[in-house]
Amino acid sequence: MLAGCGAPAADGLRIATTWPREERTRLAKDFAEWLRARPEQAAGAEAIVWVETADDEPIARALRRLSPAPDLLLGGDVGEYARLAGLGRLESLGDGAPRPYWIVARAVAVDVTPDDGRIALADPRRDSETLAWCLGRLDADGWRAGYSRLLGLYGRSAPVGWRATSARATVDRGRAERTLATVDPSETATLHEEGAAVVKGSGRARAARAFLKFLEEDGGGRPGPRFEAAERAGTLAAERGLAADLLGATLVDAREELAVAVAAVRGAGSPEWAVERLSQPPPWPPASIQRLAARPGEDGPALVDALTAQIAPDPALRDWLARSWAAPPRDLNRTVAAEIAAAVGGRLAREPRFRSWLKAEWTQWARQRYRWVARLALAKPLPSES
Repeated sequence: MLAGCGAPAADGLRIATTWPREERTRLAKDFAEWLRARPEQAAGAEAIVWVETADDEPIARALRRLSPAPDLLLGGDVGEYARLAGLGRLESLGDGAPRPYWIVARAVAVDVTPDDGRIALADPRRDSETLAWCLGRLDADGWRAGYSRLLGLYGRSAPVGWRATSARATVDRGRAERTLATVDPSETATLHEEGAAVVKGSGRARAARAFLKFLEEDGGGRPGPRFEAAERAGTLAAERGLAADLLGATLVDAREELAVAVAAVRGAGSPEWAVERLSQPPPWPPASIQRLAARPGEDGPALVDALTAQIAPDPALRDWLARSWAAPPRDLNRTVAAEIAAAVGGRLAREPRFRSWLKAEWTQWARQRYRWVARLALAKPLPSES
């Protein structure tokens, strides 16, 4: 098996990956041995051309810039594979429906060590392991309890940069003692899954499929989820994207206000009323929409209509938002995110004006709420439950 980077496509099976050289060398050797026992699978797979991508570059972005396109993608968060499948960029891995569009190439357990040293946590929008861990906590603990725990941890986190590797660098510089790390599997740990898939239109699709079969048989891989249509995979990616936006807006973009509020609540003895107010997720409909709709007369509804037209120019998107915002308010959770992700065939979640407005809305709501909770926690005497 040959291993290289930047060679012409005709030289071998092109695999784009973030995995390190040592692991690539081992895979190439093991794949060669696997093929020798299965000569019928070897056509077009006799050589591998490795195309390295950066650790902090989403695999979907790497696919857009690589020319010629690789035959196979290896590594990177499974959420990226869901997005690519929804965009029609991945080959189906089965006949009929439902069918998978990627395999889980590997899964590692990640968690935060439970000591009391200062913590450094990355932005879940930038770091796929952090996003997987956050979503795992929300699922395992329940949305409200999991969100409360994340608020407490991020409120005590050291400031970190925007890169995926910033939290680890903060620990290496001695500004924090612990961060998210690979651990032994346990009840509290979360699995971070990385994918592998065949790129749509690959000239070596048969060889790429043989490599995926090798990963499943000898490399510990397993088939990914099955979908009736590729668009459903895109909805799954949109759910993760919306959750990442929510967590990034309320835990990272509003980190300074969150840190003050967490310190104030802890200083007040963590009374139940303060913890309850601090840990409430943003509402749906968003708070600004509720305030506008509550204005007396006809001004409120007119202002809501005007805002909706700006963030969702498509009439079908505006109609869905109008109906959703007319329903009783509820706290944001995975169910609400799934509804938004699936709205109008996923088109609402793909509307950049809506997403930009929603992220700004969540950030502003979080900052105002954290300031309010901090003032209440510092007040003497403490406020009543009312």
